[in-house]
Amino acid sequence: MKMIDFSTSFLLVVVSILLLSDVSAADSTQWKLPDGALARLGKGGIYDVGYFRDGSWFAVASSIGIWIYDAHTGEEIALLNEQKDSIFCIAFAPDGTVFASGGDAGRIFLWDAHTGQHKRALTGHTNGVTSLAFSPDGKTLASVSYDTTVRLWDVQSGELLKTLTGHTGYIHCVTFSPDGNILASGGGAMDEKLLLWDAHTGELLRTVTESIGMINSLAYSADGKMLASGSDDETVRVWDTHTAELLHTLRGHTWFVASVAFSNDGQTLVSGSEDGSIFVWNPQTGELVNALMDHPERVHSVAYSPDGQTLVSVGRSEICLWDVRTGELLKMLTGYRGFPGNVAYASDGDRLASAASEGIQMWDLNTMQHLQTFIPDKASHKENLVYSVAFAPNGVTVASGGRGGIHLWDARSGLHLRSWWGAGHPRGHPRAHVKYSPDGGTLAIARRNNTIFLADVRTGEIKQSLVVGAVANKVSTEITAIAYSPDGHLIAGGSNDNRVYLWNVETGRLARILVGHTDRILSVTFSPDGATIVSGSWRNGTIRLWDPYTGQLLRTLPSDTSRIYALAYSPDGKILASTYSHGTVGLWNPHTGELLRTLSGHTSSVNGIAYSPDGKVLVSSSYDGTVLLWDLTALAFNQ
Repeated sequence: MKMIDFSTSFLLVVVSILLLSDVSAADSTQWKLPDGALARLGKGGIYDVGYFRDGSWFAVASSIGIWIYDAHTGEEIALLNEQKDSIFCIAFAPDGTVFASGGDAGRIFLWDAHTGQHKRALTGHTNGVTSLAFSPDGKTLASVSYDTTVRLWDVQSGELLKTLTGHTGYIHCVTFSPDGNILASGGGAMDEKLLLWDAHTGELLRTVTESIGMINSLAYSADGKMLASGSDDETVRVWDTHTAELLHTLRGHTWFVASVAFSNDGQTLVSGSEDGSIFVWNPQTGELVNALMDHPERVHSVAYSPDGQTLVSVGRSEICLWDVRTGELLKMLTGYRGFPGNVAYASDGDRLASAASEGIQMWDLNTMQHLQTFIPDKASHKENLVYSVAFAPNGVTVASGGRGGIHLWDARSGLHLRSWWGAGHPRGHPRAHVKYSPDGGTLAIARRNNTIFLADVRTGEIKQSLVVGAVANKVSTEITAIAYSPDGHLIAGGSNDNRVYLWNVETGRLARILVGHTDRILSVTFSPDGATIVSGSWRNGTIRLWDPYTGQLLRTLPSDTSRIYALAYSPDGKILASTYSHGTVGLWNPHTGELLRTLSGHTSSVNGIAYSPDGKVLVSSSYDGTVLLWDLTALAFNQ
């Protein structure tokens, strides 16, 4: 069947889905939402990319599913998220009828390339699937995994044909030779070997271990005469497949080489690096032909279009399309997010700030559109990861804490106002926490040491230091979460020593220590009336409710095997929300301890949570790179 038939049939399927769900094709924030969600901000984080056979479409493997794009316009066509995993890798059958995706749960899905429908799930791997490759005849699919195995599958039946063992650690990549006789697999951490297998018998033919480092990507030239590898030692190696001789070691990247790909004619080899550079090489001579330096951040994967005229590269947060001949950047597609932290509502309820690896993402909640990203001066440093963000009570300023330091911003314009412990400072830490006092005059700062600093927002002066070590004689104690009481008289600090410390803000003296958790505490919060403080621990998922003035334990909510990352009270104090490392949000009655509802829809841990000022919407931020807005007025609760 001609691929034009695929394009037509696939588009018809997508259009019919959108019509049935009454969702605009342009509004991807509404696509395939979980039950109870109003919108999705962000498209996840990107892992891999590949073209469909005729080059009209390309697919992006992301942390929430597979995004399909029109390769000419850059328009989103569809989101395939039936796998419910973070999708690490994607591969296309040579005849263009099927494609495969591998996820973090160890599952492999086969998809019909004509309709976009899920065909079959292949199960057997016990850890994330990191790379996939179809044999040249399309009958066999090879997969590799963090579980250290190489597996061969029958594409038609889904049967597991062989499990190949020989790697001693993670395996990052796999590829077939063009004649289908050889299978090459590259090892990652605790392995660092290139293994060559007989693709028919599974026999191990050769092991290459000479100072390769972790191998992140492998690619054969179309004529099968060369095999290229990209490694974490910042090099690309080109091998003669007949003699096993190392032809070239290509140098120039300054960080991990994450991806390599040959053009269809074998005349060029492209490599993409975590340093953000893309190099085009002559694989015959080892000469550097071109350098594409406009990719904004790290490059995770590169792929040539079938006609060889366009190159697509993806990072964690963006997609770039390049003219291969000139090296010109044709298009940059954004909307993806890197590592996320917490979220914060503006007091007017119209804006949302979310912490991310790119800086602070500001969103308009009326239009569900991204407004801008607050980033410190990139010329001075590249560390933009923000873990914690907080709006001032009056909504005028916003504070952020992360690897690049503690910063204060004008919430409307994004003007950078002030820094504490800026980028490069030895006290900087990616998981720094910031909280405004209820009157907005003070910013509490915790940077994973034993001290909470109270800074004057107007002058920047550090007014007070609340030190655990001086009182508890625990120099190694780290404050891992902070919260103000509603009246501003108390400040709480959760710690890695399993305790909650309470200070009197006026005197700076330690008022109380709450003891009972058996693991570190990652979240603390006060009830709106200030009568209760809630703490959540890391490994055992325990939530404890305390009287902050007597230290009495009021209630322990049923234990969960998942880690507790964040806690938040509804404005009326009737619902307590908790977030978990398995991707769910729990809604509790804090007075009875009853679990009212579990919200499911994220594919990874939920790190941040916030209620809208009117309490009608709950926002959750996940490591899957998305923010979900939940309509609490439409949800049914357990009675």
